[in-house]
Amino acid sequence: MILHITSGECAANSLRKTLPDAKILPFNEAMCEGAACSPIYGDSFCALRAAAYGVSLSEYLKKSPRGVLQTADEYDGMELYFDGDMFCAANAVTLLAYLEQEKFDGIIRFNLVEQDGSADVLERFPLRPIGWLAAYESIFLQNKPYKTGVEVFDRALPLLFEYRRKDNEIARFARENAAMDEHALICAMLSRFRAYGLGDTAAKRIIQEQIKQQ
Repeated sequence: MILHITSGECAANSLRKTLPDAKILPFNEAMCEGAACSPIYGDSFCALRAAAYGVSLSEYLKKSPRGVLQTADEYDGMELYFDGDMFCAANAVTLLAYLEQEKFDGIIRFNLVEQDGSADVLERFPLRPIGWLAAYESIFLQNKPYKTGVEVFDRALPLLFEYRRKDNEIARFARENAAMDEHALICAMLSRFRAYGLGDTAAKRIIQEQIKQQ
């Protein structure tokens, strides 16, 4: 039995059209936001993630992939569907680290998909659940860069360290263009900083933070 894990709800819905009988799990996380800890999906981890999203623990757990992931040993393999932006790379590394943490010994295949919310595959390749805990600990717990050896991740993850800076390039762009209509500015930010995988909510939050500082 194979578990198909997508980057989010849109990709999950797209995949359900082609694989209606498959077990599909949207990986509803945003690891580029807020704090994290070990073990991944332990109680403390979940409390930190709920705080990162500003929701209660019970609300977080309703959408969290934790429950299904805790049954990972019931599956023979995992098919992962993520695109190549920073948002997805951060989530994918966390997921792979979790599978290593839980000693998952099934087949894992990474499907690089279009950055349009679909599950249209551009490239696929196998991955082993080895070395990802070290990557997770370096990136998320120590705030230090880490080379995973996987091109799509190593291209995207350096952006995470820029994103974490208080006065990053996205914040500066929002501040310099604060006179624009908010909707137009959000659209401009999503287009200009596409490699980050920004969503509307994150862009709006950044704009509002810059306005408060003026």
